[in-house]
Amino acid sequence: MLSLGKSTLMERVWLTMVVGVQVFVAPIIAFTITYLVDVDWESYTFSLQINLLPWIIGAAIMYGIISLTLGLAVGGYMPNRVADAGGWRAVFGLTKRKRDADLVDRARFNLIQSPYGKVTRIVHQEVRVNGRPLLEVHGGLQLLAAPLQIVLIMLPLLVLRFVPGEWLQERRLLELALLVYLAGLVIGLRLFPKIASKVVGVAAIARRILVDRTKLGWLFPVLLLWLIERLIVDLAFQGLGLDYGRWQDIQVERGFLEAILPGHVDIPESSFLDLLVALSLLPMAIFTTMAVMGGGEQDPPRWLIGIESEWESLENDEDVIGLPAPGQTSEGTGTNVHEDEEIEQDGQDENDSFLFSDLAEQLDTLSDE
Repeated sequence: MLSLGKSTLMERVWLTMVVGVQVFVAPIIAFTITYLVDVDWESYTFSLQINLLPWIIGAAIMYGIISLTLGLAVGGYMPNRVADAGGWRAVFGLTKRKRDADLVDRARFNLIQSPYGKVTRIVHQEVRVNGRPLLEVHGGLQLLAAPLQIVLIMLPLLVLRFVPGEWLQERRLLELALLVYLAGLVIGLRLFPKIASKVVGVAAIARRILVDRTKLGWLFPVLLLWLIERLIVDLAFQGLGLDYGRWQDIQVERGFLEAILPGHVDIPESSFLDLLVALSLLPMAIFTTMAVMGGGEQDPPRWLIGIESEWESLENDEDVIGLPAPGQTSEGTGTNVHEDEEIEQDGQDENDSFLFSDLAEQLDTLSDE
């Protein structure tokens, strides 16, 4: 029987390319579809906005890298070999205690409790135990992440809509939205393994049926979900009565793009909407892909998959009698075992004194003779 790593090698190579597509290619395609062609529905004419190409490429790369960082950092990404070395600090040489037992135990515990560690165990269970293909498990997890991604895009908008206006500071709405989004991402990644552990099998079958029947590629669902979320955001701004003018604070984005791109950069007024869509969609997609790759890389060590079922409980074991504490009596004897030890020691002292007295008497009789 092939090891897990060898049997899933080609699938993991494919998923590595999928991560690259999710980080760099998908945002560029989505931004191009949204902005490159400007359609005038009154005259039924269209024009190409070539001036937005620098922003499309620069913003797509920037949002992709930010999403990759958030997905790995919030998800607790840590390969097994990093945990065995004592964590990321030990790997990057930030501490001299590499492979220190205490650091290794802490790193392993953090990995076990992290969303990444939990999802990798789910992937191992589905692939190795239940015999599902790795790509099928990946598709199921991506499908399960879609509702959470929609919640992530709606949560900041709902908070900003129903929070009293006097509580909000002008020109700081985008920062507040990002803080609310970050809190939602942390909570969502914590809840995701619990949901996935129960319905990942059904989701994997559903995703396989969708791919087989509709003949959709692996990139198309990401783009489709991007366009759906973008439409949801537009409708939410119109339905909730949110003011575009209060959100148009793009100076930070302009500063980043002009630092990495030469010359002046034309930025669309609604670019912050694309930032929210990218941050709600890409981190979850990248996290699930990386977790599937980690779960299919090798058979996890015993400390990761859990060996609690092999533990033996001593709670109901009547044959096991613990040592009594000082001042307590042993079970069934009614006497203090520590007092018994003192009595035995006193008896030994008395016996020793009798022996010495007899020896003294014998020496006296010898001297008299």
